[in-house]
Amino acid sequence: MKIDFFDPEMCCSTGVCGTSPDPELIRVGEMVEKLKADGHTVARHMASRDAVAFTSNKDVYETMVKQGLKVLPIVTVDGKIRTMGRYPQMDELLAARES
Repeated sequence: MKIDFFDPEMCCSTGVCGTSPDPELIRVGEMVEKLKADGHTVARHMASRDAVAFTSNKDVYETMVKQGLKVLPIVTVDGKIRTMGRYPQMDELLAARES
């Protein structure tokens, strides 16, 4: 399963830094590492650092053009959008594999 995270702009590639990191970003970081350890291909993208990833996925690009940056984060599984405006739970991603 190939999972792409199209993140909003953050201070670093995970957003987990500083003296009081966002607990949601810590959860997502742990989930990404677990998915990788389980053999899934996982990538995180930020527009300022990887704009091509945003424009390469037609659905992601068109959604951002229509709805703006507020729609981020967008998470895709095998190229299809699974969640917008929030990060998914692990079970949602694993269920996407079966659908």
